[in-house]
Amino acid sequence: MNSDIEIHGVKIRDFVAEPLQVLSLGGGVQSTALLLLVKAGRLPRPDICIHADTGSEMPHTEPIIEYCRELCDELEIPFRIATATLGKLHEYYLSKGTVPIIGVRSCTMNFKVLPQRRLIREIVGNGKGKLLAECWLGITTDESKREIKSELKWIGNKFPLLRLNYSRDMCIQINEKHGLTVLKSGCFLCPYAGRHHFIKLRRYQPDLFKICIEMEEAYQNKWPNRKHGLLKTMLSLKSLEMPSLFTFGGEYVPDETNCENDVQGGCFL
Repeated sequence: MNSDIEIHGVKIRDFVAEPLQVLSLGGGVQSTALLLLVKAGRLPRPDICIHADTGSEMPHTEPIIEYCRELCDELEIPFRIATATLGKLHEYYLSKGTVPIIGVRSCTMNFKVLPQRRLIREIVGNGKGKLLAECWLGITTDESKREIKSELKWIGNKFPLLRLNYSRDMCIQINEKHGLTVLKSGCFLCPYAGRHHFIKLRRYQPDLFKICIEMEEAYQNKWPNRKHGLLKTMLSLKSLEMPSLFTFGGEYVPDETNCENDVQGGCFL
């Protein structure tokens, strides 16, 4: 079933016979390398690249996403941005008086996975339980434990970097070969980024740290008896007015992350 009808730049076909190939582009080290491997001919051309934008991404991700958008244009690959119906991630948390907490992955599902799947569903339609699409995820050999199957029948996961036996360091080398310095992607409010992320956020991006403070205050006001929080947990704060905890005497603060796949958020999307 081939036709001239296009949805999101993709020509509609029999997706049961030939599932839609989706490169999930987070703007981090691995997913950027995935697209560059397509450019180099090491990987086949996907049908579409999708970036799930939470509205709360770290600023350094934006130029990488723009680079990938331009590269998709060059390679004639449709590029789309998927967003949640709930709005921006940090604004949603503020409105609810809550914060992201380690062990609870609702932000990943609601602001990354579901928006992307909603866009994919608009292309492939409903196959009544048959596989219609495959999502390429940037998982490398050093994090192969995250090679997980999709919980849904209509959409599957693929791991091209694992099939090529690529490590994260190899992906860094690919990016650098193309003149790119790609940092960890993710949301500025992600607890999986680790305590030093928030220390550096206060030091170098105080406007974003101020939002984290506002989120923490709203959460503590709503749930005053709860021991955990965002900054309260990350920085062992008894008070939000303790700047000495963030400075370490002006010494260099090394990068630290609690994230399972070395990408802020642990969502690899």
